[in-house]
Amino acid sequence: MQIQVNKSSVEAVDEAQRKQKEAEKKTEQAEAKARNEKKRAELEIRKAKKEVKDRTENMKAMEYFWGMGYVTVILFAIVQNGAFQNDFIDFFRTPFVWYVRFCEWLVHPTYDNGFNQKIAYTGGEAWVIRILAIVAVLFILAIVMIITVEVVKRYKEMWDEISQMFLVGSLSGIVVLGDVIREYLPVNLILLFGFINVGMMLLRVHLQKKFDYL
Repeated sequence: MQIQVNKSSVEAVDEAQRKQKEAEKKTEQAEAKARNEKKRAELEIRKAKKEVKDRTENMKAMEYFWGMGYVTVILFAIVQNGAFQNDFIDFFRTPFVWYVRFCEWLVHPTYDNGFNQKIAYTGGEAWVIRILAIVAVLFILAIVMIITVEVVKRYKEMWDEISQMFLVGSLSGIVVLGDVIREYLPVNLILLFGFINVGMMLLRVHLQKKFDYL
């Protein structure tokens, strides 16, 4: 009787060990399967990222190609547009001419007596006028510089695809229609280009504050 009990105990222990080994084997198989699935998923993710990267690079290359083509067309239009070329030169020449005239006026300050006659300031009065004129010009330049820096700063903050499209679109429109615009609007085309883009920026700032979008 004792022998049978011992034999049953040994068989029970063996059965328990066998079941434990089977359970451990199943656990190892499950873990191996999970590792394989993880590796397969990581491989698929890498493939997907590579495809997205390749497509993005192809899109950027196409955008660059068409962008350069569009810029080339604009440059050709600028070459053919005399009004735009003249205004571009005047945009830099006019301030220089004003500067030269101001320097000449400082040497011999004069004023108009109302009969289209230039009367020269004399003595100490001339020096007072010179100092006041220099102070006024420096003050105006300082204000213009501050405004320009602030506008550039805000424009950088607003710079995105919409700004790029509007910038290129306004430039191409002014270049192509430059001669027609000058017939009806006697303003420097470079200044008009700047006013349009600054106006667009101010409009977007207003819409952002009012509707919280764009």
